[in-house]
Amino acid sequence: MKYNQIIIAVVLFIVLGSSYYFVAISKYVLSEKYNDFPVPKSAQLTQENEYDSVYEWSKSSDINGIPFSYSLIIWVYGWEEVVREGTLTIYERDGNKIHLSSQRGEISIGR
Repeated sequence: MKYNQIIIAVVLFIVLGSSYYFVAISKYVLSEKYNDFPVPKSAQLTQENEYDSVYEWSKSSDINGIPFSYSLIIWVYGWEEVVREGTLTIYERDGNKIHLSSQRGEISIGR
Protein backbone atom coordinates (compact mmCIF):
# COMPACT_ATOMS: atom_id res chain seq x y z
CA MET A 1 0.00 0.00 0.00
CA LYS A 2 2.76 2.45 0.89
CA TYR A 3 4.51 1.65 -2.41
CA ASN A 4 1.36 2.68 -4.32
CA GLN A 5 1.18 5.97 -2.43
CA ILE A 6 4.80 6.75 -3.31
CA ILE A 7 4.18 6.02 -7.00
CA ILE A 8 1.05 8.20 -6.98
CA ALA A 9 2.96 11.03 -5.27
CA VAL A 10 5.82 10.84 -7.81
CA VAL A 11 3.44 10.77 -10.78
CA LEU A 12 1.45 13.67 -9.33
CA PHE A 13 4.65 15.65 -8.78
CA ILE A 14 5.76 15.04 -12.38
CA VAL A 15 2.35 15.98 -13.81
CA LEU A 16 2.03 19.15 -11.72
CA GLY A 17 5.65 20.16 -12.36
CA SER A 18 5.42 19.67 -16.11
CA SER A 19 2.06 21.48 -16.21
CA TYR A 20 3.57 24.47 -14.40
CA TYR A 21 6.55 24.43 -16.78
CA PHE A 22 4.41 24.44 -19.94
CA VAL A 23 2.07 27.12 -18.61
CA ALA A 24 5.02 29.30 -17.56
CA ILE A 25 6.90 28.82 -20.83
CA SER A 26 3.80 29.73 -22.85
CA LYS A 27 3.81 33.23 -21.31
CA TYR A 28 7.10 34.20 -22.99
CA VAL A 29 8.28 34.69 -26.55
CA LEU A 30 11.87 34.52 -27.79
CA SER A 31 13.24 37.76 -29.22
CA GLU A 32 15.22 37.42 -32.45
CA LYS A 33 16.70 40.87 -31.89
CA TYR A 34 18.23 39.75 -28.60
CA ASN A 35 19.56 36.30 -29.52
CA ASP A 36 16.42 34.40 -28.44
CA PHE A 37 16.21 36.05 -25.03
CA PRO A 38 12.72 35.42 -23.57
CA VAL A 39 10.37 38.43 -23.37
CA PRO A 40 7.01 38.33 -21.55
CA LYS A 41 4.09 38.15 -24.00
CA SER A 42 2.08 40.46 -21.75
CA ALA A 43 4.75 43.19 -21.91
CA GLN A 44 3.91 46.13 -24.18
CA LEU A 45 6.76 47.65 -26.19
CA THR A 46 6.92 51.40 -25.45
CA GLN A 47 10.34 52.44 -26.82
CA GLU A 48 12.88 50.85 -29.09
CA ASN A 49 16.19 51.79 -30.67
CA GLU A 50 19.10 49.83 -32.06
CA TYR A 51 20.54 49.10 -28.61
CA ASP A 52 17.61 48.37 -26.33
CA SER A 53 13.86 47.99 -25.98
CA VAL A 54 11.67 49.24 -23.14
CA TYR A 55 8.51 47.34 -22.24
CA GLU A 56 5.66 48.28 -19.95
CA TRP A 57 5.13 45.24 -17.72
CA SER A 58 3.17 45.39 -14.48
CA LYS A 59 4.94 42.41 -12.90
CA SER A 60 8.35 44.11 -12.74
CA SER A 61 9.62 46.02 -9.75
CA ASP A 62 12.66 48.11 -8.90
CA ILE A 63 12.75 46.62 -5.39
CA ASN A 64 11.90 42.94 -6.05
CA GLY A 65 13.14 42.79 -9.64
CA ILE A 66 11.51 40.30 -11.97
CA PRO A 67 9.25 37.44 -10.86
CA PHE A 68 10.83 34.09 -10.06
CA SER A 69 8.96 32.48 -12.97
CA TYR A 70 10.67 34.88 -15.42
CA SER A 71 14.09 34.14 -13.88
CA LEU A 72 13.34 30.44 -14.24
CA ILE A 73 12.40 30.79 -17.92
CA ILE A 74 15.56 32.81 -18.62
CA TRP A 75 17.57 30.01 -17.02
CA VAL A 76 15.67 27.29 -18.91
CA TYR A 77 16.64 28.93 -22.20
CA GLY A 78 20.30 28.75 -21.22
CA TRP A 79 20.98 32.31 -20.08
CA GLU A 80 23.30 32.58 -17.09
CA GLU A 81 23.29 35.54 -14.73
CA VAL A 82 26.82 36.98 -14.70
CA VAL A 83 26.41 40.40 -13.07
CA ARG A 84 23.75 41.99 -10.88
CA GLU A 85 24.02 45.61 -9.81
CA GLY A 86 20.93 47.29 -8.43
CA THR A 87 18.14 47.00 -10.98
CA LEU A 88 20.49 45.84 -13.77
CA THR A 89 21.18 42.17 -14.42
CA ILE A 90 23.50 40.96 -17.18
CA TYR A 91 22.89 37.53 -18.67
CA GLU A 92 25.23 35.60 -20.97
CA ARG A 93 24.79 32.68 -23.34
CA ASP A 94 27.21 31.51 -26.03
CA GLY A 95 29.29 34.69 -25.70
CA ASN A 96 26.24 36.95 -26.14
CA LYS A 97 25.38 39.35 -23.33
CA ILE A 98 21.95 40.81 -22.61
CA HIS A 99 21.22 43.60 -20.13
CA LEU A 100 17.90 43.40 -18.30
CA SER A 101 16.87 46.33 -16.15
CA SER A 102 13.75 46.17 -14.01
CA GLN A 103 11.95 49.31 -12.86
CA ARG A 104 8.51 49.73 -11.38
CA GLY A 105 6.11 48.71 -14.12
CA GLU A 106 8.70 48.36 -16.90
CA ILE A 107 11.66 46.36 -18.07
CA SER A 108 14.45 47.30 -20.44
CA ILE A 109 16.24 44.69 -22.52
CA GLY A 110 19.41 45.59 -24.41
CA ARG A 111 22.90 44.65 -25.46
